[in-house]
Amino acid sequence: MNSFLTTAVAAVLGVPTPAVPIPVSAVPVSEWTQTGYGPGLTFYNPDERRLTAATVDDITRRWEIPTHGAPECEVGREPLAGYGNVYTSDPGGVGAYDPATGDRRWHVELRRRGVTRMALSDGILVTLSYACDGQRSFLSAFRAGSGSSLWEIALSAPSQDMIVDRGVVVVDTRPDYEASTVAHRLSTGARLWKLFGTRGDGLLSANGRILLRTQGQGSRVVSVSTGETLWRTPGDWYAVGSSPGGGRFYIGGRGAGLSAIDAANGNLVWESTWPAPSVTADGDRVYLPRHRSVLSLDARTGRKLWSVHLPDGAGQPVRAGALLYSPAGLGAPLSIVDAVTGKPRRGGMPSSENHPPTVAGGKLFLTDGNRLRAYF
Repeated sequence: MNSFLTTAVAAVLGVPTPAVPIPVSAVPVSEWTQTGYGPGLTFYNPDERRLTAATVDDITRRWEIPTHGAPECEVGREPLAGYGNVYTSDPGGVGAYDPATGDRRWHVELRRRGVTRMALSDGILVTLSYACDGQRSFLSAFRAGSGSSLWEIALSAPSQDMIVDRGVVVVDTRPDYEASTVAHRLSTGARLWKLFGTRGDGLLSANGRILLRTQGQGSRVVSVSTGETLWRTPGDWYAVGSSPGGGRFYIGGRGAGLSAIDAANGNLVWESTWPAPSVTADGDRVYLPRHRSVLSLDARTGRKLWSVHLPDGAGQPVRAGALLYSPAGLGAPLSIVDAVTGKPRRGGMPSSENHPPTVAGGKLFLTDGNRLRAYF
């Protein structure tokens, strides 16, 4: 009997209506698919529901693996979580691992290369890597389920940053080379557009909009799909984050403090006196690292709400579900607090201010650049 008929019969007979199961596909999956959670660089996973204030105090380290090999040019990257796997740099390349056991499911060799960025989208793992023996950078795409190669291209200039949004891969050149921003099609690697003299210096997409600094010409916002300029400002602005819905850029380069800007037109929403090299943003609060503390600001006004002291220099905080995770120093204890009130939880795992945590699927992943550890 279908659900409509069942409901109708129940109404006539006056009996309780049986619950209709929610399709599994309708339940949001807790994943972490790019540096900063997604293309908006919010560092906020709203779908995490298994690591909560009631469960986080009981998690323990379950497994650990190395994240790079012997060559000095190889460095460990923060992992991604999606499609039932954990993806990380590993000795000699990148690999997909079982989140529950740490067992490797597949490995792709990137001989004599270091991994700069990784991203998951549309069943594809994209990597930005660099050659150990030269200045070349590469974009490579693999099937996320099997690791089989889809395409690879050598970039025209050394690149350091990458995001994926709306089927487009966007990369930025390194600061020591001629500035340019280039977009490629995710499915094939074909170039879509290229801009000269621009750089994100905090590459992110706020609902399909990218804020780029333009040499000697202020800044502009362009479409991630076409590279078309949407609006300009004479100010030297750069994005340090965005709001979850993509309605705002959080920017530096506009005076001494953090500012919130309407992403659609550049209008100022608020500005603060708090400098911020990076932020974490949910719908109501903005969190920023400052010296040996993490500050919480009201997202509507920029007003300070509270702060949490850390044992060493503050790294990039991460919000997942109702909790805020803040790394510090090199090996200093991870701070875990209630994201609304700042009330502390147990925490204490070794952390690194240079590597923000990844929190997804009820698991906390931490790396120091040498080894990846899983807690749950």
